[in-house]
Amino acid sequence: MYTHKSPRFRCQEAIIQSSPGIYYDSLTRTFRLRCKNSVYAFRVDDSRNLEHLYWGSSIPLEDDLLFLGFGNNPTPFDPKGYIGDSWESLNPLGFADLKHLDPDEVAEKWKTYTVEAQTPRATEPRRLENASWRLWNMDKLKRTGSTSSGVDQHGGYASDEKEQSTDKASHDDSHVKSSSSLEVVYDDEPWSGGDGSEVSSPSHFRTDSVDTGHSSSEKEEESSESIGKRRFSSRKSLSTWKRSPSLRRGEGGGLDKNLPSLENLEDEFLSCSRFGSFASPTPRQQQQNVWINLDPEIVGKNTKLLEYSDRGTGDYRSCSFEMEYSDGTTLSPLVYSSHRIFPGKLAPPYPLPGLYVNFDSEATTLELTMIDPLTKVAVVLYYTAFHEYDVIVRRTLFRNHLDESLIIRRCFSCTQDFDTDDFYLTQLSGSWARERQMVTKKLCQGISLVESTRGASSHQHNPFGVITIGTPKEDQGEAFALSLVYSGNFRLESELVESGRLRVNMGINPQQFSWDLGPGEEFSTPEVVLCYSDKGLGGISQQYHRLYRYHLIPPMWRHKVCPVLINTWEAMYFNVTHEAVVELAKRAKECGIELVVLDDGWFGNRNNTRSGLGDWKANRTKFPFGLEGLCREINELGLRFGIWIEPEMVNIESELYHKHPDWCLHIPRRARTTGRNQLVLDFSQEAVRNHVIEEVSSILSSCHIEYVKWDMNRHLTEVFSQAFPPERQGEIAHRHILGVYEAFARITSAFPHVLIESCSGGGGRFDPGMLYYSPQIWCSDNTDALSRVQIQYGTSLVYPVCSMGSHVSSIPNHQTLRSTTMKTRTLVAMCGSFGYEMDVRQLSREEVEEIKSYVELRNEYAPLILFGTMYRLWNPFSSDSGAWMFVNDEKTEAIVIAVNLNRPIGLQLPRMHLCGIQEDWVYLVEELCPGKRRTNVSTGAIETDPSGVFQWSTKTGGVTLKLSGRTLMKVGLPVKFIFEGDSLLFSVRAVSLLS
Repeated sequence: MYTHKSPRFRCQEAIIQSSPGIYYDSLTRTFRLRCKNSVYAFRVDDSRNLEHLYWGSSIPLEDDLLFLGFGNNPTPFDPKGYIGDSWESLNPLGFADLKHLDPDEVAEKWKTYTVEAQTPRATEPRRLENASWRLWNMDKLKRTGSTSSGVDQHGGYASDEKEQSTDKASHDDSHVKSSSSLEVVYDDEPWSGGDGSEVSSPSHFRTDSVDTGHSSSEKEEESSESIGKRRFSSRKSLSTWKRSPSLRRGEGGGLDKNLPSLENLEDEFLSCSRFGSFASPTPRQQQQNVWINLDPEIVGKNTKLLEYSDRGTGDYRSCSFEMEYSDGTTLSPLVYSSHRIFPGKLAPPYPLPGLYVNFDSEATTLELTMIDPLTKVAVVLYYTAFHEYDVIVRRTLFRNHLDESLIIRRCFSCTQDFDTDDFYLTQLSGSWARERQMVTKKLCQGISLVESTRGASSHQHNPFGVITIGTPKEDQGEAFALSLVYSGNFRLESELVESGRLRVNMGINPQQFSWDLGPGEEFSTPEVVLCYSDKGLGGISQQYHRLYRYHLIPPMWRHKVCPVLINTWEAMYFNVTHEAVVELAKRAKECGIELVVLDDGWFGNRNNTRSGLGDWKANRTKFPFGLEGLCREINELGLRFGIWIEPEMVNIESELYHKHPDWCLHIPRRARTTGRNQLVLDFSQEAVRNHVIEEVSSILSSCHIEYVKWDMNRHLTEVFSQAFPPERQGEIAHRHILGVYEAFARITSAFPHVLIESCSGGGGRFDPGMLYYSPQIWCSDNTDALSRVQIQYGTSLVYPVCSMGSHVSSIPNHQTLRSTTMKTRTLVAMCGSFGYEMDVRQLSREEVEEIKSYVELRNEYAPLILFGTMYRLWNPFSSDSGAWMFVNDEKTEAIVIAVNLNRPIGLQLPRMHLCGIQEDWVYLVEELCPGKRRTNVSTGAIETDPSGVFQWSTKTGGVTLKLSGRTLMKVGLPVKFIFEGDSLLFSVRAVSLLS
């Protein structure tokens, strides 16, 4: 469709469309979600399905995306169209009249209209019977005084010219001369179909009468015939043509009753596009039949790219959702009903975590309602476009309008369809102590699953994935990422179908999930954060890092640098006592450490993993003065104090379990599975949540605790709750994680000054859902520096460096028995929250001074590392070394860190190409932390050199380089690693403009 516009009008349109926001074109029924440098587009097709059109780099407004429909290639086995099984849903085609006709009359009419359908007028390639019934329906409308409403003799929609002629022929002059204003009735009810079909039951329609020049008797007669089945009334015409509803962004009502004249069309364009939305149609659009046939041909659901898909009505791909009704049926075909566009973002229902905006101007939200025409069940799709990112946040809400319950069997947060291409999936997978390893695979026909059924997001798979066109690259190529804001069972489902098209579903794992949705109740899925980049994986990561820092983690921790801490775990394990912790704290003070964290072993009868969990009172044998006495003494040393807790668990050998054995997840009469000698408390029970929150609150109120490490050291089994009936047991896994969220929400609200680091056997619950409540997460129980290079590199694909709990540990490492230098261990830990896991009481004076110098170095560069823009330089999964750099917003300063994992003797490294700095600036490059080992070229032996070993050395020390940003990025820097596990640290500072 092309509409001529004056140059001035096109200029105004281009200016408006260049602004981020959500735009709706009622002529083409197309939604465009405009982000910073990208567009996400879909439309309402002729069947009122939501057809996905495009997701990628920004494109001109003038380009009509309906041409993409020509890419749909139906096959003989793809069903087309949908006809309901009730008389009500068949009525728009005239089939309901069969109830009132004599069989002989039906046979006679069938012959008549079959012959008529064979005339030249029936030119569209449709079945003969379909044309016959449509002609019958048109004849019925003429006989009842209601004209064709823009439906031509072939069952399609008439052009504007035909429609005007039909209106002129069908109405007297008084009708033609009457005002052309249009009244729209807006509420939550469904809308009428463009072909005269009703999308909802007539009993749900509300009528607002408009004076059309009829007598009262005529009005009453018409009311009994058709007014109750219409959503619009026009003084220009009594025809029943329909248009899709559209709202101005930020308004709850419909079209203005007093419309401006057509002479003011260009001014009206601006007024209807305010807030960055094309929501309300222009007067020119109002003159036309906006709901017209747009599809080049009728094709079925299985042939199209869709925004959200049902099961059993023609789409054979993996469905977005599935509901079961009381009669056992599971069909729920959805059609577009209504939408509204508004500034800002709606928070998901409490306590679900979700992204937030600091100001409404930062985002625009589309709330689009689809309904099942038969059951009236509504499915509401939420899209929020963030203006300063190429990010769209999606979630789905289910609303039951029935008088009885239904069961949700499957409910993904989003469905993302892609047109045919060369698809690769990059996921973050691994195991305990080897979390978030980058795994890339080419997708082939079939379904690929990345999922967790463990009750937590898990060590094995992270709720994140990236689709790339071709093999993924760090700084180029299109990438489409999905990150689920959820900490429970999830599924990322990628299905490549026979046509080469790809469907990706993401959300709650449907395995062992069901939800009983009662009358009038709603259910919301978690949010999925969609991110687009045409600059490869690096562009994806940089957006997620900034987005999660500013719109996910608690705002008060957004710019705070975590104090340097020491944790007692690897220093003492369960053998903690008041005297030992105080002694450790005193030596930590000498090292420049700021915070002492008392880990496991301080409570109840806790001397090993077999007992104590659930009894959150200080063990008076180990701590005769309680936490209060220990905290006071540590504070007097000038240090802060923190503790470790695991409130979601209970040991069988505990007072809590003896009092409340039914408070854990278990199935009556069956054995209970333990993990790490513990059971999982049932957080779906309100009594359990209240008890845990009271216990934790009592601990935090007892003394000046400023830090909590919240752990979860086993996954869920026997997921069954005593508090819910058998038919609702499919809800327990989801209710459990909601209960955990509630506990976090209530505790963080009551103690906002306490910094919480969440943990789950290391990085077993490292996900956006946890980051919403805790600004940092323990990255892995594996503290070996070389292992951490891969773990933290993979984690950085989506999560910001400031969220990664990372510590320097003792050597040989307790998990790998590997020894690495203090320099390498420090540089890796600097790329995270930074702390120590070692017994500093055993250090020599020289080692204490070394740690002190590294703490000072970390504190100097922490703001740049934690809050700068990260660029990954060397990939440790595809090379023998890992490297990355951090650049400040002004591009005047950067820090570069590289670590060698495996050094083949005699093999030189490629030059390191820097990123993110200005080409025409001159930078000073300095090595901040020289090594202490060099190779004796005479013997080949690696020897210690206390004077320092620099990358580019002279007799007097290292070389300082002054180079342009272009040279540093295009030519690169030569790098030498002397031994396996060697590392380097460069400072890059702008000193002048290139002359």
